[in-house]
Amino acid sequence: MQQLKSKIKLYKQMARFIELSIWFLILLFIFGIFAAYNLYCEKNYSRYQIFLQDIDGIIVGSPVKIMGIQVGYVKNIKFVNDMVFVDFIINKEGVEIPKGSKITVEFSGLGGSKSLEVYAPKEKYDSDLPPINVQQPRRLGASVSLLYQMFKKIGDIIYRCTYFSQSLEFDSLKKTDLKMNSHKETQILIEADKWLDKYNNKK
Repeated sequence: MQQLKSKIKLYKQMARFIELSIWFLILLFIFGIFAAYNLYCEKNYSRYQIFLQDIDGIIVGSPVKIMGIQVGYVKNIKFVNDMVFVDFIINKEGVEIPKGSKITVEFSGLGGSKSLEVYAPKEKYDSDLPPINVQQPRRLGASVSLLYQMFKKIGDIIYRCTYFSQSLEFDSLKKTDLKMNSHKETQILIEADKWLDKYNNKK
């Protein structure tokens, strides 16, 4: 009786194992069909490769958009020396990137996600230019630095204009305000000191 129960238990375990194996094979078969279908579709899709110095948050699967409409996704990202190789696919039927288009990384969505944005050329494509014109993305820090440099230049211009207006006033001073005597060095220093005092007062 005990041997019979042991055999029944063993048969149940074998049946459970066989059932799990069958389900695993079915799932593996379905997965293989989907993988083969995706591979077949990818071969028919348009595929593009670009190099960026900074992908600024782009990841595998990030959307590719043309004028705001999603037409593809990023397939692969690799580091190549000091550049980032980005491989993306256009999977929307009948859509191709026009030659001479500009592509860059832009902010997409409220969650801070990024996308590759493609802008069609406004002018006729020049054969001397590359098929895709890559525009490197600008981080917020770079924009702040650019603003700082711009305000610094404006400050320099204002300072130069002020200095120029003051120099016009100094030119109106008589040449006798600074009397140079080549034979008396002490007198020269005194006259120079007086002239500097006048300069400082005028400033």
